Amino acid sequence: MTVEQLLARQGEGVGRRRASRRAAEPRAEAPARRAAEPRAGAPARRAPVARGPETPAARSDESPAVRAGLPPVPGAVRPARPAGGSTAAPEVQPGPPPLPALQPGLPPVPAAAPAPAPIAPAVQAGLPPVPGSSGASLWAPAERPSRRSGPIPPLPGIAVPPAPPVERPTRAEARPPRSAGRRRAVRVATALVALLGVVVLYHLALYFYVDQRIDRVDALATDGPEVLAAELQDAAETYLVVGTGVPGQTGAASVATLVASVSAEGDRAVLVSVPPTAMIDTPVCRTPDGDLRNPVTEAFASSLLDGGPACMVRAVQQLSGLRIDHYLGVDLAGLPAMVDALGGVPVCVVPSEATAAAAEPPPAGPSQLTGSAAAGFLAPGDSGTDVTGAAVAERAQRLLTSTLRGAMSIDTLLDPVALATFLNRASDSLTVDEQTTLGDLRELAGSLGNLSGDAVQRAGLPVAQVGYVPAGTDEAYVVLDAPATRSLFDAVIDDTRLPAEVLEAQRAAQTAASQAAEAPQPAPEQPAGPPPLTAAPGQITVDVLNGTATTGLAGTVADALRAQGFGVGTVGNEEGTVNETVVRFGPGAEEQARTVAAAVPNSVLRPSDAVGAAVQLVIGPGYSTVVPVQVGGPAAVETAAQPAPADPQPEAEPVSC
Repeated sequence: MTVEQLLARQGEGVGRRRASRRAAEPRAEAPARRAAEPRAGAPARRAPVARGPETPAARSDESPAVRAGLPPVPGAVRPARPAGGSTAAPEVQPGPPPLPALQPGLPPVPAAAPAPAPIAPAVQAGLPPVPGSSGASLWAPAERPSRRSGPIPPLPGIAVPPAPPVERPTRAEARPPRSAGRRRAVRVATALVALLGVVVLYHLALYFYVDQRIDRVDALATDGPEVLAAELQDAAETYLVVGTGVPGQTGAASVATLVASVSAEGDRAVLVSVPPTAMIDTPVCRTPDGDLRNPVTEAFASSLLDGGPACMVRAVQQLSGLRIDHYLGVDLAGLPAMVDALGGVPVCVVPSEATAAAAEPPPAGPSQLTGSAAAGFLAPGDSGTDVTGAAVAERAQRLLTSTLRGAMSIDTLLDPVALATFLNRASDSLTVDEQTTLGDLRELAGSLGNLSGDAVQRAGLPVAQVGYVPAGTDEAYVVLDAPATRSLFDAVIDDTRLPAEVLEAQRAAQTAASQAAEAPQPAPEQPAGPPPLTAAPGQITVDVLNGTATTGLAGTVADALRAQGFGVGTVGNEEGTVNETVVRFGPGAEEQARTVAAAVPNSVLRPSDAVGAAVQLVIGPGYSTVVPVQVGGPAAVETAAQPAPADPQPEAEPVSC
C-alpha cells in the first residue's frame, strides 16, 4: 500500500468515526470502551495506572492525541497521573514500543519529540530522505564547489565587489623595439607599395578613360538566324577585323576585311580574308541611323560603306554561318601614327605573295618599322595584282597585331608618356561594338602574336571568276566558289581548322615555288628578233576596258595612251573574266594590236571575231604602266617576254621568326 492510499483511507476513517461517535455514545465513555475492547490483532496493552477521579484540570493535561483516542506516539514523554489528581514528574518510556496497528480511518499523530526515530532501510529505499534527518548525507552535492570548478556564488543579499581587471601587455608593447635598419627597410617598402599603387591607379584610370573614348557601335547580331551550329561556337571567339582607308586606294579597294576565329583553348586560329568586291547577299540589317535596310546583292565592301558595321556583320554571318562575337574597325590611315607613338614596332617579314605585293616591302626577317615604313608596307604595289584583297588584308593584320603587342610590352607600360600618346591615337582610330573592351583586343593580339607555324592558318576565299560585270552595271565583281566556300567555313565551325584540301593546295603551291627558286636557270637562247612595228600610235583607235576591281583604272590607262599619241574610243568595264591584260583585235587589225601591246608591257595578243575591226585593251591583273613605242623598232611585248639574263644572285637563306 502506498502513502497516498494510506492517507486516503485515514481521511475516510476519520470522517466516519466522528459521525458515529457523535451519534452513538458520549465523549467521556470513548476512552474506557477503547481500553476495554482491544482491537483484533493489536498487541496487549499494559494495565492502566490507578487514577483518581478525573477532573477537568486533569483532563486538560492530557495530550490531544490521548483525548481523541489516538495511540501513543513512540518515543513521546507522557506524564503519569497519580491517584488523587496530584501532578508528578513525567515518566520517560524506556524505549519506543512497537508501533500499534493503526485503526482504520485514523491518521497518524506526528511525533512531538525533537529527535525522531531512525528510518528503517526499507523506508529509505522507497521514500526520499527527509531534510535534517540522519539521512542528510544523501542530500549532499556530489562534489563540493572549489576554485578549480568555478567561482563560488555570492551569498544572497551581499554585494560582491568586481574583481580588478588584469592588465596584459599589448602585442606592440611585448614586441622588442625595431632596429634602425629594420625601420629604414619598412619605410622603403612602404614607399615602394605607395608608388606601385599610384602607378596601378594611373594605368587603371587611363584604361577606363580610353575605353570610354573609343567609338562604339551596335553591330553584333549573335542570335541571328543565319548563324549555323551555334552550340559548336559557344567556346570559340570570332573577330571581324575591318581595315578602312588603305593607303593609295579608294572605294571598295580601300577596305580590307579579315575574319579571325580563335579556338576555345587558344592554341590555334584561322584567318580568312574576304575580297572587297566579292558578290554577296546582305540580309536585312539596321543602319547607324536606326533605319532598316532591305536585303540586297552587292559587293562585300558596299555592305560597310553603304550600310554600316551592323550590315557587314550580318553579311559575314550570312556568307559563313559563323557567329561574330567582336567587331573591330581600324582606320589604317591612322595606324602609322600609332606606330610612331610607340617609337616603331618590331615585325618579322616572311617572303610571300602578300609581302611582295606591298608598295615598299620591308627586308625579310626581323626588322623595326617606323610610321612611314608601315605606310609603305600597307600600300599596295602594282595596281590590279591584288584583285581579291587577300594580300592587303594579311599585311594589315600583321601590322595591327605587332602594334597592339608593342603597346602591351613592359617598356611601353613603364613609359606613361608613350602609353598615353598611343592610347589617345588608338582611340581616334578604333571602332568596336558595345560589348568589346580593350581587354578583348589585348586577348586577340596576344593570341595571334603567341601562335606561330601551323597554329595560325591563313586562307582567302575560293574564287570562281574575277572581273565579272553583271548586265546593266559597269562594276566588276569577284564571284566566289560557293561549294568550296561552304566547305571552308564548315571546317572552321567544326574544329577551327581549314579543310584538308585547302591545306594540301597551299603546301603544293609552296613546294612548287621553292623548287622553282632552287632549280638552275638554263642560259637563254638568242631568238630571232620580232618584226618591227609598222602602225603608228596616231593611226590607232583603241577601246579601254577595266577587268580588275580597281575603280577608275580604265580612265587612268586611257589618259596614259592619249599621252603617247593613241586615239581612245570606248572606256568602260569588261563584262567577262580575265586573268591577265589582253589586247583583242579583229581581222586586218593585227599590226595595230601589236603596237598597242608594245605600249602596255606584259599584255597578250588575242584575235577575236566579236570585236570586228576594232582593237580592245582589257586591263587585267599584272598591269603596271604605259610606255612609249617606236615605229620601225621591235615590239616591246615580245622583248619584255624574254628579258636579258641577269647576274646570278646568291641563294637567300630561309627566314625564321
